[in-house]
Amino acid sequence: MLVYAHRGSSGTDPENTLRAFERAIADGADGVEFDVQATADGVPVVIHDRSLTRTTNGRGLVSELTLEQVQAFDAGAGQSVPTLVEVLDLVACRLPLDIEIKQPGIEQLVLDTLARYPGAKWAIGSFKWEILREIRARAPGAELWPIADVPTEEVFANARDLEATAISIRGDAVTPEIAKRFFSEDLDLVVWTVNRVEDARLARYLGASAVCTDVPGEIIRGLATEETS
Repeated sequence: MLVYAHRGSSGTDPENTLRAFERAIADGADGVEFDVQATADGVPVVIHDRSLTRTTNGRGLVSELTLEQVQAFDAGAGQSVPTLVEVLDLVACRLPLDIEIKQPGIEQLVLDTLARYPGAKWAIGSFKWEILREIRARAPGAELWPIADVPTEEVFANARDLEATAISIRGDAVTPEIAKRFFSEDLDLVVWTVNRVEDARLARYLGASAVCTDVPGEIIRGLATEETS
């Protein structure tokens, strides 16, 4: 089972910053998960919220500000909101990428940026089905991981329609029955956000292919301890 750093090592460093991704590499994460939106001047940046308020000392919507304005704010520990290019320069050739597109209409921007890193291994996820349909239409070979709180029949049907290879679901939604359904659908099970070792062990026991966690170092050490005990 792979351990992905959720927004980088966001349990120890400011989420979705270069510092958090550097820590994820140092923590031994198997991959990184992060979120993409675009600025008013059409630059993909890595930030979770539409608004700057929660994760920076600024205000306003990312989509209504230029890159220069967005990067003028502190995203924690002196870090700025990184561009997608800055993040890919750091991690694209080192770790697999789980990329969540938050904003409709930026699909081609993201794909064009990823095309500059032909050696990168990536999957694109979203809660928004229209984004994933657009990605599939523009990139027929793209690996898609739809995201859902709970995997309903609609979620499985849409995943089949999209030819998704995995579905990413909330940790407390995982049950043995749900895990069996994933296997019957030939879908990988990705679980978020798993911050307790015992929950990661359960996910592995149920056959999850990956977990996303804010504390990859802790989870990796905890899983390794169980293996050697």
